[in-house]
Amino acid sequence: MSRYPFGLPVVRRVPRRPAAGSAALFVLGVSAGALQIRWQRPDGVVAEALAVADEPTVFWDGADAGKRVSRWKDVVGWRPEWGSVNSAGTNGGAGRHVTDHVLTPLGLTADDVWFTDCLPTYFLKPGKTSQLDIYHPFAATQDPPLPGAELPVRPSPSQLVSSAVTEEGVELRKQLVEADAPAVVTLGQEAADVLAVLTGADRVVLAPDASYGHEHEVAVDGHKLRWTALGDPANHGDAWQQRHTAWATAQRS
Repeated sequence: MSRYPFGLPVVRRVPRRPAAGSAALFVLGVSAGALQIRWQRPDGVVAEALAVADEPTVFWDGADAGKRVSRWKDVVGWRPEWGSVNSAGTNGGAGRHVTDHVLTPLGLTADDVWFTDCLPTYFLKPGKTSQLDIYHPFAATQDPPLPGAELPVRPSPSQLVSSAVTEEGVELRKQLVEADAPAVVTLGQEAADVLAVLTGADRVVLAPDASYGHEHEVAVDGHKLRWTALGDPANHGDAWQQRHTAWATAQRS
């Protein structure tokens, strides 16, 4: 079983459903997020964004991050000799982006939406493994030693799409039907590719050009949905932001 630093297991996340009735929109992301801490070891070494637990809900907005970190400390039995810890500024970033820059332009709130991911567990992004390098040497020197952390690295785009279709395809199609939403938004190229395979639609290649945000139609078991493929919330390039802003502005008009 995959495990976060300080011992909590990585758990399969369930979809986040609308507050009541059918969904006004189905949002498909790539993979689940995590609660992250800013941890300063007693020797002054800092991990700026160390994943230590599953996010409380899919596309969490981080509004109660401080309380979540306090509860996490209680669960793992935090000791002062382990250093100091606070909520990382990255908590809830994807959830806030979707609420502010996707749902609000569409006139929706998170309570109207069905949220889920292609792969419903947390993956460490390539390049972020240095955070574990800060944890492991420290964990080994404690008495008794702290639990080892084993976090899978996010697969390559092609591997992620293949795994999602093979392992989660039936479940994702089931969710699309159950949500009964008139429209679906995918976030990122992998999510767009997974939806295209599951629905038999033509692949939509995301690009920061005039094609960004165009609406398509897909069907699942006879249920037709309007499909908009949008960029990954973590993509902060200027060209992508400009295109997304233009799309959001058009939705408000």
